[in-house]
Amino acid sequence: MTQQTIKVSIRGIRIEAEHIRSFELVATDGAALPAWQAGAHVQVTLPNSIQRAYSLCNHLGEHSGYRIAVKLEAQSRGGSRAMHALQVGQTLQISAPRNLFELDPSAQRHVLLAGGIGITPLYAMCNALQGMAACELHYFVRHPDQAAFLDRLGDQVVLHTGLDAAHTERTLADLVAHHADAPRTTFYTCGPSPFMAAVETALRTAKFPIERLRSERFSAEPPAPGYRNNAFHIVFAKSGIEADVPPGIPIIQVARECGVDIPTSCEQGVCGACLSEVLEGAPDHLDAYLSDAERTSGKLMLPCVSRCTGKTLVLNR
Repeated sequence: MTQQTIKVSIRGIRIEAEHIRSFELVATDGAALPAWQAGAHVQVTLPNSIQRAYSLCNHLGEHSGYRIAVKLEAQSRGGSRAMHALQVGQTLQISAPRNLFELDPSAQRHVLLAGGIGITPLYAMCNALQGMAACELHYFVRHPDQAAFLDRLGDQVVLHTGLDAAHTERTLADLVAHHADAPRTTFYTCGPSPFMAAVETALRTAKFPIERLRSERFSAEPPAPGYRNNAFHIVFAKSGIEADVPPGIPIIQVARECGVDIPTSCEQGVCGACLSEVLEGAPDHLDAYLSDAERTSGKLMLPCVSRCTGKTLVLNR
């Protein structure tokens, strides 16, 4: 399936923190970019054809374009390194905004918990909530120099620096416990998997309803212990090719070996590049991209990580 793309140019680049740059994107034809809400992301196609999803994190009052922020990762698989090599004036292809991390309209208080570069969607949320609802933002980083947007956030943020894993867990537990009896409070978190796992543990320990937690991950969660990674038969309807998918082997790997072209990027179930239409069979969703409604429909899946609950799966590929 092909996503609609928008051609944009880089109007500005700003150093937000150590190893973090933000990029201001505007439409090359001067048109207004599609509207978006806090928590949304766009998929960026880089000059080397790599695709990556980045949260929109416009500064307060910034409406003429999109802003994304990217951390240069030491173990970059090509995406952050390519982003940091870009210059003002270069053009990119991006998708329209997609939001799977929306603010809870029923909440009276919003508690935002950011770990590292996970600040990006929560920064946009903090800006959107100004003057509208009670909000507190807690930002966990190793060192203040690694904290983005501090000059913009001012006293809106509580910065937690230099904490080891145990101290981080205790701090999160105290934060959650402080709100344990507060009605209509929603927590939001984004960051590395261990940080987000600590947030979830803090909520469960405090017996805070886990449904009051909203999160966005850098990669799909691994299957639960004991997950039955069964073999199944796959049919690529457009290509007229059939194959067996062994346990533990991704569908996209089988597709490549059979000569079936499925676009990929992150191969971690988050960017949507490999989004495929399901014609027959029951997908076993293991991604972090599809909405609950899309998963329930059974009509779409991400074959980079997801599998099949039955014996046969037919994709429109």
